Amino acid sequence: MNDVKEAINLSLVIPCYNETGRIELLYNGLESFVKQWPAQFEIVIVNDGSKDDTWQKLQAHSFYKQHAGNIKLINQENTGKGGALKHGVAQASGDFILTLDADMAAQPTEVVKWMNMLGWKPDERTIYIGSREHKESTIINEAFKRKLAGNVFNLIVRSLTPLKVNDSQCGFKLYSNRVGKQLFSELETNGWAHDVELLYRGQMHGMAIKEMPLTWEAIEGSKIRLLKDSIAMFNEILNISKKIKRTKQ
Repeated sequence: MNDVKEAINLSLVIPCYNETGRIELLYNGLESFVKQWPAQFEIVIVNDGSKDDTWQKLQAHSFYKQHAGNIKLINQENTGKGGALKHGVAQASGDFILTLDADMAAQPTEVVKWMNMLGWKPDERTIYIGSREHKESTIINEAFKRKLAGNVFNLIVRSLTPLKVNDSQCGFKLYSNRVGKQLFSELETNGWAHDVELLYRGQMHGMAIKEMPLTWEAIEGSKIRLLKDSIAMFNEILNISKKIKRTKQ
């Protein structure tokens, strides 16, 4: 089993936007990951045009200085979360690519649990997605507003696309390098709904989508605006559905 574990080279891709108050959370989560991950890894952090001092703090932190050989810091103009992930995935070199959020709502050590569940042999044609709706998931401190927004979004996704997943929006997702690079290279949505386009395209290409359990903790500082974001989500998903249907014709 050790040989199997040591064979997986993992890239973690993390988008950042105005995360100055969460840099400590970010690097603490990564430090725990480094202590548990038994194989090669790299960390790709994309600063998506932050207006605060996120970029400076990313470079100044002791964890970065200690592990600089394993960390790629990318600074770019603001594109949105989808655009930041697209840039980061393009730079990833690992056999598998894990995308996750900078607030560490789902700790990167969760991927070790997933690998144990999968016998350290994840399928290269399967997209593994963290699901807060999975019966074995543990959810901590989720606010009513966030839960409601998630339910509204999921209803919109199921209504406008053939996707039947229970939680498309959790940022914790695992792809093989080939699948990740293919899907992100095709990605046209930079906003909230980029996850839907990725999964929709993956399903269209015949890839399996597997929802996985995880421990997820709501972190203060949510940027969700229920009414405004729900309208934006609806419009984005409607555009995604139209766009992908055209490509299938």
